[in-house]
Amino acid sequence: MLYSFSALALLALTVSALPNPQSEGPPANPNPPPSAPHPNIDDIKAVNPNSFPSYRTGNLQRENLTTTHAGPQKRWTCSSSPILTWGDKDTGGRGVTITNADNGGWRGFYIYHNSCDYVPWKYIWIDAGATQFVSLPDRFEGRIQRGVDSAMLSGSPQTLGTWFEISFDKDGVGWGDTSLIRGCDGAALLWSLDGSGAWKGFTQYILEGAPQGAYDMKKDGQWVIKYTENGDGSINTIPRDWLISQIGTDLAYVDDYHGNPVIASGNGRFGTYWPAGRA
Repeated sequence: MLYSFSALALLALTVSALPNPQSEGPPANPNPPPSAPHPNIDDIKAVNPNSFPSYRTGNLQRENLTTTHAGPQKRWTCSSSPILTWGDKDTGGRGVTITNADNGGWRGFYIYHNSCDYVPWKYIWIDAGATQFVSLPDRFEGRIQRGVDSAMLSGSPQTLGTWFEISFDKDGVGWGDTSLIRGCDGAALLWSLDGSGAWKGFTQYILEGAPQGAYDMKKDGQWVIKYTENGDGSINTIPRDWLISQIGTDLAYVDDYHGNPVIASGNGRFGTYWPAGRA
């Protein structure tokens, strides 16, 4: 029995170190608009985090494990068919720029309304190194995840992974964060495009070297860091503590009980940067 346990532990560590190359690409005949300028990540992260406000939650409307949006609070109907965009026209309105910083090729990003986990509202494929803008409606409340069509468009929830959470309040102010509560499939950095310099998230690769018990498998076979909270709010301490050791508690939600990882954008616009991960 001791040999069996050791063998399983070795297997888990070996699997966690595999590169897990992505096998899926974009839909046929991609037709993106020209890329927006590539963001200067060093300049963004050089802004002192003490120079801008950070919030535990602020006015961000989140999809927590223990709360749902229902009745008059819910301002949308869950999508039955997702909208494919190659990049929306940027007229200065509310929305998000998405930079695919994974040099491995095209990557997919999927946008969900809160409490609508079965079908994304909109999705986009972005070439390596490119930046595209995605417009969002007034009072949007939801998230963006990386992924592939076979999992994200399968009609079943695929919540395991890094979330960029975003919502707009009644005054049009945007609120956002990087959340690892439902898992981590790679880094995500966000920053306000209102000139405040506010930023959160991280860019380093933290998917290798975690202890046994820190990993879970996405539906497409990718090994990623496991979710840190269960449905009853209890904590999975092994992945949570690994995330804290790698990025701390103020740059992203590692659970619902630490840090101030939320920033605001007065003009309702954020930039996001997605380094290599396991989609």
